[in-house]
Amino acid sequence: MLNTFHYWAQEAIPGLPAGVEAYFTPGTASENTAARIDFDAPVRMGRITCWDSGNFYAEILDTESGQNLLDRHGKVDSVADLGSLLGSFLETLKPSRGQTVVI
Repeated sequence: MLNTFHYWAQEAIPGLPAGVEAYFTPGTASENTAARIDFDAPVRMGRITCWDSGNFYAEILDTESGQNLLDRHGKVDSVADLGSLLGSFLETLKPSRGQTVVI
């Protein structure tokens, strides 16, 4: 699954919304190797970690309040699953409507 995750990251990262930066970090070889993508946005930061088994953990924190906005884990089996995960992840990563972002 990590090859799929890496391929997906290479395709998805360049198309992220303006103001969202992401960095892919491959893991070191182990029994169940993991890789991650770290996301930075104006007032939130997040991470999606995916293991070779297909298990994932996604989290988003509000940098101003320290509040955990997303804490989700599960299993993905395809690029379509990863795309769905990213869509819901990005909806949480961007500020709510009406929220003022001070940069």
